[in-house]
Amino acid sequence: MKQVFSQRCEGLLHTGDDESEDDLCGKIDSATRRRLASVVEDFREPQAYHPNRYDSWTEETDALASAIGRLSDILGYSPIMDFASDSFFTDSNEQGQIANLPTPHLFDLIELQYDELSDSPTDGREEYRKEINSAFQEDNVPWLLVDGRMVKIDAQQFEQDLKRKALERLHELKDTSPAFQSAYDELTKAVEFLKKGDYPEAITNAEKSYESVMKVICAEEGQEVSSESADMLTKRLSEGSYLTLPDSLSSGGLKSNVLMSLPYLRNHAAAHGAGLDNSPIDRPLANLAVNLAAALDMYLIDEWADQQQTNES
Repeated sequence: MKQVFSQRCEGLLHTGDDESEDDLCGKIDSATRRRLASVVEDFREPQAYHPNRYDSWTEETDALASAIGRLSDILGYSPIMDFASDSFFTDSNEQGQIANLPTPHLFDLIELQYDELSDSPTDGREEYRKEINSAFQEDNVPWLLVDGRMVKIDAQQFEQDLKRKALERLHELKDTSPAFQSAYDELTKAVEFLKKGDYPEAITNAEKSYESVMKVICAEEGQEVSSESADMLTKRLSEGSYLTLPDSLSSGGLKSNVLMSLPYLRNHAAAHGAGLDNSPIDRPLANLAVNLAAALDMYLIDEWADQQQTNES
């Protein structure tokens, strides 16, 4: 099941005294919030469903109501009070409640409503996405709705998504191909060591994950690679039929400038006596290594999966 924004970014959300502001989302002023709430209200696409599959009668609702219901289920309480039965209150009250939601849950609601909308060219997902992003852009807020997910235009969110996607992909693969278990475990450890501040171990485990992926892919082709170094593994990958390269990119250039980047960091920063000059490894360098592992793992796995699909067809 798809996780909403506040679930995906739980570890980065640190709310202070003001519930409308946190370390990740930042301050979004009331004018932008009202504009977003207005867009959400405008896209009340009608819906009809059968509450009971054994009966023919249908229940009428809309995309916003369905999104609020799903958000209530996720949170365990209703963040938007229902005043529909009381004529004293109007729809503007609901709009005000939406605008005043804590930012992570406002983003949750935006994502959930996107899921509820159809592909209609006039009032469906694409128009909704444009209107939401227009509200952000007009007020210079560094957020975008992309494929139904809120994405921050900054390095922190990008890096988190990169690591998360690599771990999710390896987790899926290890269930069907147990050989990927080591790569998954090592990348998980790399992320954990990075959080703990043990930067040499973060770099070491990042490189181990990368080597494990290379070994699995080479072994799939019948190669014995259990004791081979990263230099030999990258040589096999770049010179073999594993990777699809454009004519303008040489296999030797790819190996030395790209595929060996992470082994170079590990060999010179976190192993073979590194640190004897008492120069500590700092977080940015360790973070670079973990990001490289995630990116290189994903690159090799995507290439491998494409070849598997080609061979099957």
